[in-house]
Amino acid sequence: MSILFGYYVGTSLVPRKNRGRQKFLSLEPVSQASIPGNLSREQWIEEVCAGFVSPSRANRQYYRVLLEELWPNGHGIPGPYVTTDKLREAVNRYRLSKHTGDSAYKPYVDVFRRVRELQGEEGVVGIAREGNTYQLVNLTVAEKRKPRIKLIDEVWDVVVESYKHRCAVCGRQEPDIRLEQDHKVPRTRGGGDELENWQPLCGECNNFKSTSCRGCQLDCNQCAWAFPEQYAPIKISSINILRIRNLALEKRVMPEVILNEIIQKFFQD
Repeated sequence: MSILFGYYVGTSLVPRKNRGRQKFLSLEPVSQASIPGNLSREQWIEEVCAGFVSPSRANRQYYRVLLEELWPNGHGIPGPYVTTDKLREAVNRYRLSKHTGDSAYKPYVDVFRRVRELQGEEGVVGIAREGNTYQLVNLTVAEKRKPRIKLIDEVWDVVVESYKHRCAVCGRQEPDIRLEQDHKVPRTRGGGDELENWQPLCGECNNFKSTSCRGCQLDCNQCAWAFPEQYAPIKISSINILRIRNLALEKRVMPEVILNEIIQKFFQD
């Protein structure tokens, strides 16, 4: 048996087209025994895992754990419904089995990103998701995307220093948060690996950005997530917001009109 890389269209096999972030499929009725083509679960998982392109050995191990949880022994395809918590528990069981030393174990939380990479970069496009529930609905494996790269420490230090060790979006600072490497313009939208396309984001902002980018077709070069120093919302105190709204009600105009009049007058002066 060999894995087919690509999609079936009729009887033809075609490569997956890169149209931004791949969307999850919808959940389907669970099958208790039926498996398409009578494929071997163990052999399918082995072949998928052997083809992983992620440069991270740890992530490749997490991908295997996720696949084994999405297609447990004795189940058919479509597989069972699996919650995010159950996937997280499976990864933590694996990590605990490998944990050594006297340091306290830190539970793993970023399961959604690993599933997204498995379904996106690694091409396991048969994963469905609705809310916090996942399911392996078919065994199709599409062609891989370009593996993510990680900046070497010396280069990453330059990027972080230029942002004064703060998250580019929320401004929180190390060591209160852990900064993650982020492409300003995603590679799926034409962004490159040049130094100017990197920024540090905390894990929370990085996840929010990932969600916001999904299916978005707006111009990345005018996006507050990609260029927060230029386009992020400007914070105004609550008392000034109330003043602007009250004046807008009095003049029967939109608050934006009042605010723009104030700004225009300020710069004219």
